[in-house]
Parts: sequence; structure tokens; C-alpha cells
Amino acid sequence: MNETLEIISQPETLLSQPIFKLIIAVLLGAFLGIRREIRALHTKYRSFMGVRTMAILCAAGAVSTFFNSFPLLPIVFFIPIFILVSIAYTHGSFKMQRYGITTELSALFTYWIGVLVGLEQPVIAIVLTIFLAAINGFKEKLHGWVTTLNESEWIGAFQLLALSGAVLPFLPQEAIDPWGAFIPFKVWLLVMLISGIGFVGYFLIKYFGAKGGIPLTGFLGALISSTAVTTSMSAQSKKTKLTGIFVVGILIAMATMHTRVLLEIILLGTPQMIATFSIVLISMTIAGIAAAFFFYKKTIQKHTFFWSTKPEIKLDSPFELKPALQFGMIFVVVLFALALGRMYMGESGVYMAAFLSGIIDIDALVLPTLEHVKNDIISFEVGKNAIAIAIFMNTIIKIGYVAILGSKKLTSKITVSVLFVSIVGAIAWFFVS
Repeated sequence: MNETLEIISQPETLLSQPIFKLIIAVLLGAFLGIRREIRALHTKYRSFMGVRTMAILCAAGAVSTFFNSFPLLPIVFFIPIFILVSIAYTHGSFKMQRYGITTELSALFTYWIGVLVGLEQPVIAIVLTIFLAAINGFKEKLHGWVTTLNESEWIGAFQLLALSGAVLPFLPQEAIDPWGAFIPFKVWLLVMLISGIGFVGYFLIKYFGAKGGIPLTGFLGALISSTAVTTSMSAQSKKTKLTGIFVVGILIAMATMHTRVLLEIILLGTPQMIATFSIVLISMTIAGIAAAFFFYKKTIQKHTFFWSTKPEIKLDSPFELKPALQFGMIFVVVLFALALGRMYMGESGVYMAAFLSGIIDIDALVLPTLEHVKNDIISFEVGKNAIAIAIFMNTIIKIGYVAILGSKKLTSKITVSVLFVSIVGAIAWFFVS
């Protein structure tokens, strides 16, 4: 009894037991087979891959790994399975006029899922099971979604993939200048981040309309960078008359940024730091949400077509590199100014760093500053003031980015909104500092 409890309490020991591997493999295979059985009830063709076949295939894959003296046994088992699946595909193609190969590939994948379970790789096995279940379970919806895409959208996805996946891994991840400021990998990652936010926003607007897509983009994008959201939406605002909804998106991004910084301070800051910034950041968040709600209601009332499925937004290509490159150039200039300020200005360079960090990336200053205050590297007063400078700078600089990249109407509305949020924050800061 004690030995059994000890095995169950230790996942590594549990997964090393052949009987448990077999049980997991059978369950995963049966899970995939059940879905195919359900689908067969609603079609005139009956698939050979039912719950029993899938369970057996997955179990066979697991059993093939049980004999350490025969390391190639999984491949030996796979050969007859591959032949049988090929025969089934040939029969379905010529006799039943079924030309899809998804069923046959699923059968082969099911066998290898069992092999992964036998090799004590349950996480990969479960991920593959979920993938196969999703591919088969949402077949109609997936095909329906593909029909909504066009060539320019595919090309946009290709460009984003090529410029990130094919370029980013090969860039130096260490500074290449004497001051340690310019890291090509970091700069290009930011450029791809801005382009990626615009790419995601394009599809959110396409499928959810301006009313839902832009605010959602503001929130999700600001979990990573509110500045990137601002630059992306500012560039998009020149293509449409729906200025108000872009104001909403930027304000939501700004409120999300304030909330994110507050969580960082709560998690990493000292009690005194938490007490100082809680009221300030909560006040700015509420002010930002209130302003966003105001413009949201005003825009909805003005544009009743928001409730339709065709928003009045010109959607050209989902991938735009020019605004991201413009911001990337600004980012590089600020990086050099930041490095030189810290090097030649001593302690006052902390405030210069806070000012410059607020222009591009507030987290780059907040996180190390909290750590330095906690370890008494810098005083609480210096750290507190530096974080405050970064917060207010990162809020106010939104006006500058919108003025450079956005429309005139967007600039005027964002200016009023940002000043309102900043004044609310300044009043709160006056009472807590």
C-alpha cells in the first residue's frame, strides 16, 4: 500500500510504469476516436478510424517502446500500419471518391502519440492530441474561415513571418557599440512587435468590426507595449474617418499600461513604494477608462453602422513596416541618449534615464529601479521620483507619437484626453508624495 502511494505521489515514477503508459495511450487514442465516431453519425461515409481503432493504434505505439533491447521497434511497428493506412486511402479515393488525406494522417499521428507516451513525453503527446482534435473537430469552421481570407492577407502574413522568423534569430543579441546601447536583436524585435500588433488589429477589426476590434487590440497590445499600440493605431487613423474609436483604443492601451505598472510595483516593490503609487496609478487608470467610455459612447451614437458587419474602415494590407521602422529609429536614438546620460551625468543620470525610458519602454526603468530600491542601491526618494517621471513621460509622450503618425483630429482628441489623465495623476501624486 505504501509503495503504491509513493508511486502515485511521484509523477516521474508514475510515468515510468508501463501499465500507466498504456492507460494514457489508450485514453488519448480513444478520445480522438470518439470525436470521429460522433462525426460519422452525421455523414453518409463511415470512417475506418473509430474509437477502437484509434485506441489500438495509440496503444501499439506505446507498447513498441517497452522493449529497450529493440530501439528500432517503433519503426518496425510503423511500417505495417503505414501500409494499411495507405490501402485505406487508396480504397477511399477510388471506390468512395473521397480525396482528403486528413483521416489517414491522423491515424499515423495517433500511432506516434502513443510512441511519445511510451518515451515518457506526455506533454508533447497531449499537445499533439489537442491539435488533432481541434483540426478534426472544427473542420467546417476552419474551412469557412479560410474562405474569408484573400491574397494580400496571406502575403502580409508571409512578410511578417519572413522578417521576424527568418531575420530575427540571426541578429546579434549583444550590444555592438562602445556604449552598450545598440542591440540589433532588441531593436528589430520591437519593430516586429509593432508590426505584429497592427497585423492582429487588422483581423480583429475585420471580424469584430471597429467597435470591438480596436478596443480589444488596445487592451491585448498594451499587455506588451502601449507605445507600440499607439504608434500602430495612429498610422491606421489616417485611413478612416472613425477617429473616436481609435481614441478609445489608445486610451484603453494607456489604462492597461498603468494597471500593468501597478501590478509590477505590487509584486516587486517595497510596501512604501506600493503605498505611494497605488493611488496615483489607480486614479490614472480610472481617468483613462472614463475618457475611453466617453468617446466610445459618442462614437457609437454618431456612427450607427457600427452595429453592422461592414465597418467603414479601409483595410488594405494587414502588414505595414513603415510606421514600425519610424518608431524603431526613434527607439535607437533614445537608447544612445539613455546610455550616454547614465555614463556622464552620475546620479542625476537616473532621472535622465527615467525621462528617456518613458519615451519608449517604461518597464525598462521600472523593473530595475524597484530592484535597486529594494537592495538599497539607490534611495527610496530617487527611485520613487524616477518611476514617477517615467510614468508621466510615458503617458504624455503619446501625444507626440499621435501628432507625428496620426491624423489631426486624432491628435486633438488624444491631447485633451491625455492631459486630463495626467492632471488627475498629478493631483494624486501631490497628495501622496
